[in-house]
Amino acid sequence: MSADVAGQASALTVLTPIAPGREIELRMYLESLRTRPSPLKQLRRTHFGRFVVVPDLVAEGERGPDHLTSPQLLFTACLDGDLDSYLDELCDALAPEAQEIWGRCEGCPEPAQGAALKAYLADHRIRTGFFVAAYPGATVSEVTDAVDQRERLIAFAQDAQDMDPKTLQREFHRRFGN
Repeated sequence: MSADVAGQASALTVLTPIAPGREIELRMYLESLRTRPSPLKQLRRTHFGRFVVVPDLVAEGERGPDHLTSPQLLFTACLDGDLDSYLDELCDALAPEAQEIWGRCEGCPEPAQGAALKAYLADHRIRTGFFVAAYPGATVSEVTDAVDQRERLIAFAQDAQDMDPKTLQREFHRRFGN
């Protein structure tokens, strides 16, 4: 079994070199994503995804400090199902965002979409050494439904504080079915 898989969930890690002189504008674009819904919400199979600009990495080893040759864009995601079809979805659904993000990275195809972008991301993929999914047996949809049901139950418990038993039972069935 792959270290990139835990139950039905898969891990994706991609590290791409940022083109010279493009780090600041990439950072500004990524920061602008905070003011609107994440483009990753378009990918209904994404449990978690993150973009991080890594300006340098200083790792002490036997030979002394190791540095990156250029700033890197790190993209990580935890997703439902297989990686191949997820990359297809990402490269098609996120074409405008992909151009803004990976289009600022060295070697990214122009335009940053479709099969060419998929190949680029696959070429820069880093296999996961150890992956633990928070919900290895549950899809994004199942997790979302469970969170929604929890919120509805909490609201019901608050509303039910002063209900008599008959009203409580009737309201429970009305809100949650049999």
